[in-house]
Amino acid sequence: MRFRTTILLILMLAGLGAYVYFVEFPKAEQEAKKKTLFEFKADDATQVTLDYGDHKTVLKKSGNDWRITEPIDVAADATTVKNLVNAIAECEVKRDLKDASTDLSLYGLDKPFVTVTVKLGDKDLPAFMVGKNTPVGFSTYVQRADDKKIQLAASAFRSGMDKKVKDLRDKTIIDFVDADVQQVEVSGGGKQLQLAQKDDKWSIAQPGAYAADGSTVRSFLSTLRSMRATDFPDDRPSDLGTYGLDNPQLKITLHLGKDNAEKTILIGKENDKKELFVQRGGQPTVYTVSDWVFRDLNKSVADFRDKTLLALDRDKISAVEVKRKDGSHVKLLRAANKQWQLEGVEGKPAETVITQYVTDLHDLKGYEIAADQPTNLSPFGLDQPLLTLAVSGDDNKPAGTVLIGSRESDGKKEYTAMIEGGPTVFLVRDYLVTRLDKQPKDFVEKPPTPTVGPGTPGPTAAITEDEGEGEEGGDEVNIPGAEQD
Repeated sequence: MRFRTTILLILMLAGLGAYVYFVEFPKAEQEAKKKTLFEFKADDATQVTLDYGDHKTVLKKSGNDWRITEPIDVAADATTVKNLVNAIAECEVKRDLKDASTDLSLYGLDKPFVTVTVKLGDKDLPAFMVGKNTPVGFSTYVQRADDKKIQLAASAFRSGMDKKVKDLRDKTIIDFVDADVQQVEVSGGGKQLQLAQKDDKWSIAQPGAYAADGSTVRSFLSTLRSMRATDFPDDRPSDLGTYGLDNPQLKITLHLGKDNAEKTILIGKENDKKELFVQRGGQPTVYTVSDWVFRDLNKSVADFRDKTLLALDRDKISAVEVKRKDGSHVKLLRAANKQWQLEGVEGKPAETVITQYVTDLHDLKGYEIAADQPTNLSPFGLDQPLLTLAVSGDDNKPAGTVLIGSRESDGKKEYTAMIEGGPTVFLVRDYLVTRLDKQPKDFVEKPPTPTVGPGTPGPTAAITEDEGEGEEGGDEVNIPGAEQD
């Protein structure tokens, strides 16, 4: 009897589980699934037409790329088009209007804001119209061409369909990979310079031979590559002088790859919005870009020059002799166990302080070139420097001596630096000099500061208590060195 009851219970539970799995779960999923205007995968879309009544924009997909084919034939911005197609594919219908009026003008559907048509391969989806926004509720009226009922979608959908041609166009002006750039030529504004890359290192070839600062060159190329059009004022300019492109402020030419292919950017004058007119060499389209582009690209030879004082691997620094103008000096020595030792001062080396000091010395860079090939160092305060830092590298071989001085310029103090015997004097930031201007004692580890706890005698004179009582019955206090009555 019990066995039969158990079997019946098992069968009932199995039936209930099957009902929930096959009936309730699909029903819940169906209810949870939002109702959309269409059901299709965004990646399957091959054409989108946006008809605004007085103008029409057609987008077509070829492979993985989108192009605008009407009203002009140009590349489209992949991200913008993808977002547009996703918005259509995921357009949620919030609800259907019941007892809607047949007067479509009430909904802005007699003359729709936009009529959208999507093609999936050879299949055309029914067109749908987007009307005006509802007075309340943050919704917009939509209607499919194959369905007379009026539906409500989110008002954000309407704004998402509001696309001008310039919104959909590819705004990339120049595209390249840094590693392919073999040479950069910059001219305009009275300057003519040339940068060259060899073995991942940059140098200046014109107007003179100098080492170039790699990070500055990379930043320059990054600005050029990330430059984006804000507008497209002219696709067929008849007079480049209108845009200042007949005699540009700046002309930048990149030589790319082994075949030395050229890509040129011309930067013209500003418009009334303070945007700059730009054109790719050999292409007709005139773009506008933000004014910061010119500020970041308009660099001089001095901007590109390497202003590193000490070109040496930090880990190869084996010794630094620090001499100050006041005559004090100390020598920092790295032992075989990589620990630092001190010469010229007693005490335990402060490892953290010394390590940071060597790092600061290694990272020391100028921010401006004060002079090349100076015949007299006294105007720069380097004939009697504030600091003389002699650095040794592998096998304790001299790697260079950094001289740091100061001068007065226009009523303010400036700090200067150069490699002893080198060709260039740099200006350096005051906070960098502050980090390097240390006295010998600063490299010695400081003893821990004692803490005074409850009941612990402080650094005052010892006080003793007499065990006898005074005349008034209080304790007599004897202070050493004081006269007693």
